[in-house]
Amino acid sequence: MLLLLSASVAVFVEIVVAFRIRAAVDKSVAADNNNNMEEAVTRQHAHPNTVYHYLYDYSHLGYSKSELTHIYSKCEKTIGNWIKVYGETGTFQRANTAADKKFTETPRQWLYDYYQTKPLAYLDEAEADFKRYFNLAISNTTVWRIIHDYGLTWKVLECRAMHIKEHDIFRFAEELSKSDWNHQNLVFLDEVAFDNRSMIRKRGYSLKGRKLAVRGDFQRKPRTSLLTFIGDNGVIDYYNTERTFDRVEFTKCCRDFAYSKLGNVRQYPGPNSVWILDGASIHRHPEIVQFLRSIGVVMIFLPAYCQFYNPIEYFFVTRGNWKFSRVASSQLPRAQSRGISNGGLDSE
Repeated sequence: MLLLLSASVAVFVEIVVAFRIRAAVDKSVAADNNNNMEEAVTRQHAHPNTVYHYLYDYSHLGYSKSELTHIYSKCEKTIGNWIKVYGETGTFQRANTAADKKFTETPRQWLYDYYQTKPLAYLDEAEADFKRYFNLAISNTTVWRIIHDYGLTWKVLECRAMHIKEHDIFRFAEELSKSDWNHQNLVFLDEVAFDNRSMIRKRGYSLKGRKLAVRGDFQRKPRTSLLTFIGDNGVIDYYNTERTFDRVEFTKCCRDFAYSKLGNVRQYPGPNSVWILDGASIHRHPEIVQFLRSIGVVMIFLPAYCQFYNPIEYFFVTRGNWKFSRVASSQLPRAQSRGISNGGLDSE
């Protein structure tokens, strides 16, 4: 009995000691965390977001410096520097690092001029050319920081056709300004072509790490072309043909549209009498130009490579994205339709 009692007391003592050790460890960890947090708040540089929060509280919410000194746990000298920098520059940015200070204004200006003449150069290319020119070591990070200080940022390259002529744009604007146009007599027309490959969805859902495949007949079908006429209220009429439009087919469709009830074409300056189209060879053929002028239609050709002046191009894009991404399974080839109805998306 005494042995059993002594054993129970020993177990109880061990449990108490273990709990005390665990409590001491937790207290020590909490103290370390508090110390780390206190060090991060009081001894490290404030993040720019913190500085902007302070400036907002000071300038808009009306807090005094003494109140904000207590809230942000920063001395008044530090806070005074924040206000001074923001007042002089309109923003907050720390002083350049020592790595930047070793470069004088001459090499810094050289890097800026370098990117003015070679805006597509990579940082490592600028680094190599800098080393060859000044015989000084420099890192990619320093190159980026210096050009960033000059206000240079990494941008998406915009490609523009070099064949756009200024006089051609002036010609288009002059012809349009001299015509008696309004929203009721403007007609925009153009062709668009697509095949069955454009009607297939390109993306789907599958488990991560597994490929997604559609089994079916992907044989390319003949292209279908549409000649579309749009006005102020949307699509007026359209004509389709297999493959692409040639001069004969284009002339026939224009004649049909001009004499149709939907077209409602009247002599200039009547309804639908000012046609705007691009300068494709089949559009500028003397036969179609002479015919349209004979029935009182004014043709204005867009500048070359300036499709963005034709709103029908945006119509084709928006309608294409909506239609081609929503093809019903019954409109797909038979093998694809059967596969989709049976869950024919195979994860490989």
